[in-house]
Formats: sequence, structure tokens, C-alpha cells
Amino acid sequence: MNHATHGRATRRTGATALVAAVLGGLLGGAPAAHSAPPQDRAAEEPAREAAGPDDRVRLEGAPGVWPRPQSLRTRGPSVPVGREVLLVADEDADPYALDTVRDVLRAAGAHEVRTVRPGEEAHTRGLVVRAGDRAAERALRALGAPERGDLPAGGYRLAAGRADGVDGPGGTVALAGVGPDGLFHAAQTLRQLVTTGEGGARITGAVVRDWPASPVRGTTEGFYGEAWPHHERLAHLDFMGRTKQNRYLYAPGDDAFRQSRWREPYPAERRAQFRELAERARRNHVVLGWAVSPGQSMCLASGEDRRALLRKIDAMAALGVRAFQLRFEDASYTEWHCDADAERYGTGPQAAATAHAELANEVAAHLARRYGFGRDAVPLSVLPTEFYQDGPTEYRNTLAKKLDADVEVAWTGVGVVPATITGGELAQARTVFRHPLVTMDNYPVNDYAGDRVFLGPYTGREPAVANRSAALLANAMEQATASRLPLFTVADYAWNPRGYRPEESWRAAVEDLAATGGGTEESGRSGQPGESAASGESGKRAREALHALAANNSSSVLDEKESAYLTPLLDAFWKARAGEDDEEFAAASDRLRGAFAVLHDSPENLAGVAGGALSEEMRPWVRQLARYGRAGRHALDMLAAQRRGDGAGAWKARLELQRLRAEARGSGVTVGEDVLPAFVDRALKAADDWSGARGGAEKAERSGERVRGGPAPLPGSPPENAADGDPATAFRAAEEPRPGAGDGEGDGSGDELVLRLPRARSLAAVTVQSEPGADTRAAVEAHVPGEGWRRLGMLSDRGWTEVETGGLRADAVRLAWQDGSKAPVIHELTPWYSDSPGAGLELSREEANAVIGGEPAAVGARLTGHRPTDVRGRLTVRAPEGFTVRAPRRVTLQRGVPATPEIEISAGKDVRPGTYRIPVTLTAEGESLRRTLTVRAYPPTGGPDLARGARTASSADETEDFPASAATDGDPETRWSSPSKDGQWLRVELDRPARIGEVRLHWQDAYASRYRVQVSADGRDWSTAATVRDGRGGRETVRMDAPAGTRYVRVVADERATRFGVSLWSVEAYAVLEPEGERD
Repeated sequence: MNHATHGRATRRTGATALVAAVLGGLLGGAPAAHSAPPQDRAAEEPAREAAGPDDRVRLEGAPGVWPRPQSLRTRGPSVPVGREVLLVADEDADPYALDTVRDVLRAAGAHEVRTVRPGEEAHTRGLVVRAGDRAAERALRALGAPERGDLPAGGYRLAAGRADGVDGPGGTVALAGVGPDGLFHAAQTLRQLVTTGEGGARITGAVVRDWPASPVRGTTEGFYGEAWPHHERLAHLDFMGRTKQNRYLYAPGDDAFRQSRWREPYPAERRAQFRELAERARRNHVVLGWAVSPGQSMCLASGEDRRALLRKIDAMAALGVRAFQLRFEDASYTEWHCDADAERYGTGPQAAATAHAELANEVAAHLARRYGFGRDAVPLSVLPTEFYQDGPTEYRNTLAKKLDADVEVAWTGVGVVPATITGGELAQARTVFRHPLVTMDNYPVNDYAGDRVFLGPYTGREPAVANRSAALLANAMEQATASRLPLFTVADYAWNPRGYRPEESWRAAVEDLAATGGGTEESGRSGQPGESAASGESGKRAREALHALAANNSSSVLDEKESAYLTPLLDAFWKARAGEDDEEFAAASDRLRGAFAVLHDSPENLAGVAGGALSEEMRPWVRQLARYGRAGRHALDMLAAQRRGDGAGAWKARLELQRLRAEARGSGVTVGEDVLPAFVDRALKAADDWSGARGGAEKAERSGERVRGGPAPLPGSPPENAADGDPATAFRAAEEPRPGAGDGEGDGSGDELVLRLPRARSLAAVTVQSEPGADTRAAVEAHVPGEGWRRLGMLSDRGWTEVETGGLRADAVRLAWQDGSKAPVIHELTPWYSDSPGAGLELSREEANAVIGGEPAAVGARLTGHRPTDVRGRLTVRAPEGFTVRAPRRVTLQRGVPATPEIEISAGKDVRPGTYRIPVTLTAEGESLRRTLTVRAYPPTGGPDLARGARTASSADETEDFPASAATDGDPETRWSSPSKDGQWLRVELDRPARIGEVRLHWQDAYASRYRVQVSADGRDWSTAATVRDGRGGRETVRMDAPAGTRYVRVVADERATRFGVSLWSVEAYAVLEPEGERD
């Protein structure tokens, strides 16, 4: 099995549940068939050089145009729109394109747009817009536009500016397109070239030559769940027109009229909606498609059932549907709907494929006969039963052989929701199916993950997927408006995959949606974003909120990156907290607080986006975002209060943060996955370190502390909760306590809550965290052996009580209730000990490699204080002669805040290769803690890669496609892969013996977590030069000092990190540099 498909193979292995969840949505929503592309679109891509060396995208100084044009360059000054505009249009110019041009001009301030035919122009001093081949050709040449050349259907040319001999002084805009859609696409680009300033609206002086890479680009509404409302479909068609998409496939997973009730006509109201959809689609140059899944409810051999299916297709065509897809995604190979199918076809995958091909061929022939669908129009497409598998199978081979040549085949890539789709995978699928492929990408559909919305950009698809697919359709989410964010980027990729920049496209998608008001779905036009949208300060806040919503819902199977803009702010905050600079901490806190404020205010600021549609469908996620905004601000308040020693303020904030975390966990939705929840968790853990909580019942059990007493508890809130190390739990009494005397050796005669220590200990302090405002009245007392109970202080009604004990030796502490106390609520009772080490020392790793005479090796240290105050100490690193150490000598360990200084160790040029043990010591409060760092000093390496082109061998190759030689051939696209076993190895035979000092490995996703690098002079006797016990994959450098006679290098994968084999893109070997005096 190809390791490139490992991630997808994992999903296939467990695909049964996933397929069941998403088949009619994620899969059942797979796109319909569309126009077949050329046999090799790469070969037919329009010649870029024909337009000259400067004919490429230049967006500096120009407004953003999306989808990104294949070629755009600014030219001369912009031209004003003015109050009166003359529109010169060919008689047969696309009326919908002209409508868009007029809308653009009026939105830009033109009060009168007069339309005339070529030859009817009257002299004007204002702007002249020319649309169509006859009207625009001379102006295009004069304005420097390249010739039409080999522009494909959908391509266009546009030029704006002033030129001698062309129209008047007001300037000219010329547009001409190829095919029925080209002029409409040009009009959409014109819309984006309009800028507004103090002098009014202007059109950027520019020359554009542009075309779509994929002939068919669009959206599938195909998820399981509540289908889009009709008005949302209309709005989505307007969005598609603006973003130059041309196919919409209707395939809701729960629409019975295209599945179990496929024989029945839609009700009258639904038929009227389809007619309106078809008209809106025409206005936006979108082909309306419809998918039918008769599945196991159809007798495929039955002439009556076949005629019923054709009648349903005819009925949909009468409503305006122009593209059809026939689906067999849930077909069985062993069960039929009728005995006739079993008699005619038999059983098994070949029988199923034969039946599917027969039905598809009859449908395709009917469409061609009745509507002229075929080579020159929209062909039928088929979603086969095996639409996501890899390679040839009996079913696929039979289907490919028996399906008519004009029928397209749909697939989803290799896997149900593939992380990547490569050109190689597409080529292999085309070879297997032997028909044009419709790529039905299951992104951003989310019906298999109901807690998530996927708002990140489209990634992981090589350009060939757009260039060489018959169609590229993306499966949308149930949230129609939110889907526009990722679908905007899909449209950008499909139009120009080689110029596609995911992050830039995604930012443009945010701007586009933020500028959309609520009026476009009523207009029937592709619309102007911003016509009804908020502007000024409110518009800025809407954009910020939408960016935050999208960025905190951006991770997916395609890209695991989440909340990327927050990560540097969070890192800076934690770094500042670990330091002693209060100003730096305040500045980092303020920056993060600003980001949390955007989250907190998002419900209000998103309310006007898309006329409120976004807020309505995204309400659970927007509320969760706001909840994390509140939680983040409380976390900052809590940690800031602790920094200034305000325990009561910190405890109050912690309780609110704790409540918000519980709300977030119970909300049923996920936002900011692994970032926002992780920040809250880390903040709570940091607060508990400061308060002295020991971190859970397990640690309390190990410490030997025991709690007893107290009034009778409420169910689920026993006294043990008061010392379980978790302030989120609490002892909650069911009744008011009985005060007692208890001044002697006993525990008292009342309901005192007593914490027994395992032995007498010296106490530095006692901390009590109780419920603020609960009117719990108690004295904090310690039991001194031989003396009895000694009062330390009184419980504070603010919920935070901390009393110093000055080293008092005690074997128990308790809360002695006072008269008038209400039912107590105690979260945590914590003794601080002064007879244990006051600090802790850990190293980030126990071993480090240093190159002699090279860069220093860096090792992190983690220093923690164990007192209810700051702890001062001294860090000592004693290195052998020849080594240089850089590390802080004096350290202040803030209460509850780990210090993480870095220790740098350099090996001087006179250090001999070998292993050195370096003691690292932290001294605090008269006690010393010591750790040993093992440093291996290696000689420097250099020169050429000795493994490049070398002979190789392996324990075994996974297949002949992944040979051992691929690891040393210098080609970054080839690799070696092993079978799925531990102990596999790759051997390299060098051209000549050498003293090897460095081996560089570039692992594929399948890597070794533990491996050895072995060397040999003869290929028989081997010695281990280096052992890696914690392999992380990716690019790894392994240092060693192998003997000078080394001729063979072997990498032995002792333990795999995944269930697959291991795979290496490359293995490189470098020799030790000889000393200056010994070099030739």
C-alpha cells in the first residue's frame, strides 16, 4: 500500500461508521457531473507568454480581485465613474452580464447609464464602457490588452484606462469574453476594480487576461440534516455568480423525493421553488444540477422502474434542471430489490457494476435523445458504489468497461474525507475508471462532526486536481452562509490553482462575507457586497469578529491548524508571565485581552452580517466564541491578581472561569479546538499551582492526607472533596454545622472538618478556598502534638483565606465552625509544608549533542518554587575544560510560576570527541537539587552528501513503486517505503570509505519512533554509531563519529510510530571535516 494514502487508509479502515453518517450528505452530497475537460488540460492551458513578459498578476496598487486572475497588471491612472456613463454593448451581448455592469456603475455613483449599440455612440466627455467583441475589440487593443488567442470558454479580457483615439477624455473600460460565460466573468472582475475615495468612485487602470483552469466549478448541497431554506439557496446562487462558479448540485441527504420516494413528483410548492432556482441560476451563469439515488428501492432490470426514473428526470428538466447525477453509493453486491435483478445480473461486484452501467447508459441515451445532452452539453455523471477506494477492483474494472464513453464518473479522492488529493491519485483514478472524473470534494461538509464547523481555507489539493478534473465541486455545510467562507477559497483555487494562496484567499473570503448585507437574495442579481453592509467602525468590528469566528473554527482533516492568529499572543503571554518584568506582562496581557474582547463581543458585531443569516445559523458557535472571550478575560484577571498577591480576587475570577469552562464543555459545540480550551485548562492549572492545590485525588492519596468530619454532605459532595487537590470540586454541607469546643487533643465535639496529615510536619501556611458570600464562619486551626489545637486565624467571607504558620509543627489542620455559620461550602483545604525542598529542578532532556567548534547545544530547565512566597535560588552548571556555559546564575522563582531558563553549552575547538557529564545544580533555602546532563561532543561535518546516488538495499520494499534507491536519488518526490513490520532497514553503500559524522533523515508521515544508525566497513560486521529513542519524524539530524573506514551506513527502524511501515524521502550522509593542517 502506498504510504501517501496512510491517513486516508486509516479512515477507510474505519469507514463504515463514517460512511453511514455521511453517505447521503458528505458522500450523498457529492457533486454532479459536468462538461468534460480536454484530455490533458495542462497541455491546453492558454499560452501566457503570448501576452508578453509583464502579463502576470500584479496586485500592488490594485484592489484585490477574486478569484485571482491568471493575468492582471495595472496600467496608467484610474478613471472616474462620474454621473453619466455610456454603455456600448453588442446586440447579442449577455443580458445578465450587462445587468451586472449597470449595477456596478450605479453602485459607483452613476446616475444615468445609457446603453447603445456599436456605431450608435454619441460624443461624451464621461466614461465609456464597451462590452462584447465588436464593441470592445478596438478599445482593448488601444488600451494594451493582449489578443484573444487561445482563451478557452469562460475566459475574458478586460482593460480600463485612457488611450488616444478611443472615446473621450472620461476614459474607457472594455470587456470581451469567450463562450456564453466569458463576458459575465469579466463583469464580475469589473465590480472588484472599483475603488472609492474622496473624489468619488474610480475604476483602476488595469489590463486583465483571465480564464478558468477547471471548466466546471461549484457547490453541492448534499449533507444530511436540515436542508437549506429556499432563500438561502437563492442567496448562494448569487454568491456563486460573484465568485465565478458555474455549477450547483441539489442533493440534500434527507430529501426523500430524490431517494426513497424518487418515483413521486415534488409537491407544487417545491416545484415552484425549483423553477425560481433555475431562473436565479441562469442569471448567475450557474447550471442547476439534481442528483437521484434510487438505491435499493429500484428494480434495475424492470422496464417500468426505468421508465419511472426517466419520467422523474424529465419532470426535473421541465423545472429547469440541466445536469443530472445517478448515484449508487449505497448499493449492495449481494441483495437486490427484486428477483428479476438477481436472475438477470447475479451477485457480486461485477454484477452490480453491470447493472449500474446498464441503467446509466439508458439514462444518458435518453438525455442525449431528448435534450441534446452529450459531447457538446452537460453529460450524465455516475457516483459509483466504490467512489473513494484506491486502485482497480472487480467493480471498478467492470464499470469502466461497460459504461458509455460520454458518462462521467464521480469520486471523492482516495478516502471519504481525504487530507490531500494529488495529481498522481487523480491520474490513477482516471486510469482505473477510463472516464472523465468529477472530483466531489467532501469539504467543508460537517454532517459527520455535528459539533464542528469548518471555516478554514481549501488546502491539500494539487493544481492538477482542478486542471484535469471534468468538474470540481465542494460539498457545503448545513450552515449555508458560513459555508461561503471556505467555498470562496474553493472557487479561487478551482479558477487559478497555480496562483492560489490559501491564506490570502481566506482573508479575502472574510472581507467578502463581512461586507455582505441582507439584500442580495431578493435582487436576483449577483449583487454588490457592501450594499447593505455595515461600514465605518461597525464594519471594522464586524470584520474583526468574523475573522475571529473563522480563525477559531479553521481546523479540519485538510489542515489541523487552529486559531493561528492567537498562538503568538498566547505564547507571548505565557513567556511574560514566567518573567519578572511587570510591564512586559501587562503589555502581553493587554494584547491578549484585546483578542478576547473581540470574541466576547462577537454576537453583537456579527448580527448584521448577511442580514443576520450568519448569526442565526451559527448561534451555538458564536455563543461559544463569546463564552471563551469571557473565559479568557477572567483567566487574565485571575493570573494578574495572583501576580500582585490578591488571592481573593484571583479566587473569585477562578470560580467564574471554572463555571464558564463547564458551560463550554456542555455546549455540544467545539470552537478553537486544542487552543481556546487548552488555554483555559492551562490557566486553571497555573492558578492551582499558585494556590497550592495538589492536583487531584490521586496525589492526595499518595500524600497520606485524610479528611473526616463536617456536617452531613449533600449527595455527591463528600468531605473528601475539600482535600482532593481540585478546587473545582467542593464539600457542600446539607445543613448548618454544630460548633464544638475541641481545644484539647481530640477533634472536638462538633462537626469540625479535620484534615489529618500522615505525620507531624512543619507548616509554612494553610490556604482555604471556600464559597464567597456563603456566610461560612470558621476558625482555621492546627493540631500541635502534645499541646492540642492552636488557632491560626478566621475564615474570610471573601472565599480566600491564607494564614502563615511560621514553621509550626502539626499533624492535623481543621475548620472549627463558629456560631451562626450557614451550611459550609469548602473547595480546598491546603497545608503548605516547610520541611520539604523549597524548589524543584527538571531538565527538558537528559542528553544533548554539541558540535566541536560549532553552535551551542541548548537545553531547557524547569525551575519551580514550592512555597506560598517567591523563592530565590542559584543555578550552577559546572562544565569540563574547553566547554563554555551560558545560564542565569541567580533566579527568582515566583510563587506558582515555573521559570524556564535556557542553558547553552558550547564545545570549544580543542575539545576531544566523546561523552561528558555536566552537573546542573539549583540551590534554594540552603538545599541543593542536582541533575546530570550528558553532552556528546562530535566533530564538525561538511562536504558533499556522500549518499547521493549511492547503491542501496533494504530489508524489503513495500512495492516496486517505493524502492530503496528512491532515498538517495536526489528527487524530493520519490521515497522508500517498507512493509508494516518493526526492524526494517535501509542500507547505503558509499562510493568510498569515509569517517561519517552526520546522517540526515527526511521521514514521510510513516516514521520510526526508535531507530539505530549502524556502520560497517564490509557490509557484514556492523556496529551501532547512534541510537534515537524518541524519533519525531520529519527532518532529523543524527550525529555520530563513525570510524574512518566506514563504507556502509544502515538505518534500522526498531519501532514504528504508526501501524504502517516506515518511509524515507531521503537519506544523506556527511563526513567529518579534517583539521586544517591535515586537509589537502
